[in-house]
Amino acid sequence: MRDVSEFAELGDFLALPVKTYSSGMLVRLAFGLATSITPDVLLMDEWFMAGDITFLEKAKKRIENLVQDADTLVMSSHQPEIIRRWCTRLIWLDKGRIRMDGETNEVLDAYLAT
Repeated sequence: MRDVSEFAELGDFLALPVKTYSSGMLVRLAFGLATSITPDVLLMDEWFMAGDITFLEKAKKRIENLVQDADTLVMSSHQPEIIRRWCTRLIWLDKGRIRMDGETNEVLDAYLAT
């Protein structure tokens, strides 16, 4: 609870009903809750990057720590820079079938060339 509270920086608002929160406050709380654990397997659908600049920096560091601490990352993404940085193996799916499976740069370069 303390970790989520410190990360979200909602202060006394944490004692209020969630229905009174702004959309930004909800994002901070939800992100703090979702990233407060250290999973063995981390499933990510895209890379979260929303909010004001201060929150973006905190969120980026928190995601990076979460990914580094997980044993396995399974991610769906269309962000080549994120894929190159964090993935060691890439599976290119096309209409539900594996089109290519292998080293990240090799598969990503083939995908981007199409």
